[in-house]
Amino acid sequence: MKKYSILIADDDPDDQFLIQTAFEEINTHCSIDFVHDGEQLQNKLKDLSKVGKLPHLLLMDLNMPKIDGRSLLVWLKKNKDFRHIPALILSTSGAEEEVKNAYANGAAAYVVKPAEYNALLAFLENLTRFYFGSATLSSY
Repeated sequence: MKKYSILIADDDPDDQFLIQTAFEEINTHCSIDFVHDGEQLQNKLKDLSKVGKLPHLLLMDLNMPKIDGRSLLVWLKKNKDFRHIPALILSTSGAEEEVKNAYANGAAAYVVKPAEYNALLAFLENLTRFYFGSATLSSY
């Protein structure tokens, strides 16, 4: 079985804990790694690219320090080495302008962070089933 990797950019330690716990509970056989801001995500991607181990999927919050998710998404989609990685926005904001902007800048999906743990479990289960079961991902 192929091991898939997900890189998550979110500065909220509570959200990180809930996401980590949910992934452990659904036992997806995915490796997940967290960074706390967009600058760390950029650096991590550059480092992973050097060793040929880019993540299969990115989850990003919009509101982070240093480089926010909006700017990060633009950077990702302009960069030929990273634009193939599906980048999903996972935000507390469901503002229509934010959603439109994210899709206009290349987001694969925009999801409002589930307010309840069981909803988070269901979302992550569906997400991994789709991306690592049904979809065909690039193996860059």
